[in-house]
Amino acid sequence: MPIEQVVKSVCNFKQSYTQYGGLRPFGVAFLFAGWDQYFGFQLYQSDPAGNYSGWKATVIGQNNQAGKSILKTDFVENNSIENNLKLSIKILLKTLDSSSPTPERIELSVITKDPKTDLIVHRILSDGEVQELLDIVQKELDLEKKKAEASTGDI
Repeated sequence: MPIEQVVKSVCNFKQSYTQYGGLRPFGVAFLFAGWDQYFGFQLYQSDPAGNYSGWKATVIGQNNQAGKSILKTDFVENNSIENNLKLSIKILLKTLDSSSPTPERIELSVITKDPKTDLIVHRILSDGEVQELLDIVQKELDLEKKKAEASTGDI
């Protein structure tokens, strides 16, 4: 089943509730990620009213504008999965209200197509993998901050 067909079905259901009294009982935005034989890998975003749109990369939730700003400057199409995971962590570190995010509060997953079997594989990263990414990205952000401070003369 094409991914957009699933998205459209869910969004039509969400939108049908807005027809009577402006209800939005779900009150959530969704990100749909998947693969189908027609268009390959796809990412869709829906809002509480049932509107949806396709994206190469996007952010939803609190501070989404800051996240989208980072995507505009740092997202590279056809980048490696590892680099995109690092970018995801960077966005989370810069937009989360928590002073020290932990793997228990962050869940990352990857959808890939196995070249040998042609099967689609959905894998959720372990807490250890998430912590490793958190450490790497935090070091990179600290280094960026030091460079910025050195260039402006602030110490």
